[in-house]
Amino acid sequence: MVFIMSNSTYNGWSNRSTWLVNVWFNPESKSDIEMAKYAIEEAYDALPDFMKDFCSIDEINWNELESHFEMILTLTIERM
Repeated sequence: MVFIMSNSTYNGWSNRSTWLVNVWFNPESKSDIEMAKYAIEEAYDALPDFMKDFCSIDEINWNELESHFEMILTLTIERM
């Protein structure tokens, strides 16, 4: 029997990998997002090949993270 989930989001994010970047790095600017991306890619590249199979960095939705930051920035400016 195969179960298909109708909602593939994770805590309001498009997937768990994207959510984890937000949780662990808590980016507050586009430069924070770029720093997180660089740090994750560097750490991933240093892993032995068999460990890379356990990681899902290709699933990280960097555009969603940037859009989220832009939305927060816009809301903050509107409240001023």
